[in-house]
Amino acid sequence: MKHLTLLSTLSMLVLAACGPATPEEAPAAEYRLVKIETVQPGPAAGLIEVPGIGAFRDETRLSFKVGGVIENITVREGEAVEKGQRLAWLNKQDVNAAVSQTSAVFDKAQRDLVRGQALREQEVISKVQLDNLETAAQAARAQLSQAQFSSQTAEIKAQTKGVVLKRFAQAGEVVSPGQPILLLGSKASGFVMKASLADKQAVHVQLGNKAELEFDALPGVKWIGKVIELSQAADPATGTYGVLVAMDANAHKELNLLSGMQGRARIEPVNFSGTRSYLPIEAVVEGDNKAAWIYTVQANNTVKGQNVQIAFIAGNQLALSDPLPDGTRVVSTGAAYLQDGETVKVQE
Repeated sequence: MKHLTLLSTLSMLVLAACGPATPEEAPAAEYRLVKIETVQPGPAAGLIEVPGIGAFRDETRLSFKVGGVIENITVREGEAVEKGQRLAWLNKQDVNAAVSQTSAVFDKAQRDLVRGQALREQEVISKVQLDNLETAAQAARAQLSQAQFSSQTAEIKAQTKGVVLKRFAQAGEVVSPGQPILLLGSKASGFVMKASLADKQAVHVQLGNKAELEFDALPGVKWIGKVIELSQAADPATGTYGVLVAMDANAHKELNLLSGMQGRARIEPVNFSGTRSYLPIEAVVEGDNKAAWIYTVQANNTVKGQNVQIAFIAGNQLALSDPLPDGTRVVSTGAAYLQDGETVKVQE
């Protein structure tokens, strides 16, 4: 009997040990951690960015109309000049000799004409002979006028207030007519950036379009400008269209702008005033230059795959052909392994 009682007790203990366990709490669901960005509105067209060169709008090569020996040049590169200032002149010995010679020829032609008129009245000479004397006097007068003008152009004066950009010759050199002596930049004309546009860019630019300018030598410093000149015919050598963008040089008076500085112009096209939806390139799971696959985040933090059409790429942003609703959230980081309808956890 004692053995039976012991066995019964042990059996009950074994059965109790094999009974159902105390229920435990289910583990919390784990969601994929992602970063999101809100779609932003932006301009309907991308900026037209082209390299350019800074320059004074009016840069004039100054030269003598006649050849000769340079007697003096009073300015050097970088010096400011005033309107009417005498900059350079030739030794006028040869020029003055030419004036004297043509003056003597003119005086003789005038005397011959007066004498011929008297003889014609006496019918000593014919009308044809008198006409020839009048023609000779007119030719002599023209030669004298040309010699006097050449005497005046044997010196160079500044036609406007500006700065000497380049000096091509030195005193004592023999120069030919029209040979450049000085390059003068007109401060009154303003400072500009000269650039070239491809045909597909030029058709979207008009006079007055706004632009943003920056020079390589002055990184981070920007000038606001506008298009003031646009070629209507392509350059035969390059096939491009020249554009001139004026800038407000007074925006940074403390900085020295030099002709020939390399830089970039970002020009607003004619249809820049509209708006498009912009999203970061990082949001693209896969795509090309025309379409992209992205994931948008719904109100309940589930994701939805969506195919969008790309209008153009602007830096690290994609401009979409069709707008997305305001406030649309897209997955910018962590989208590579998502599935449609999956719930995500947004990283703050």
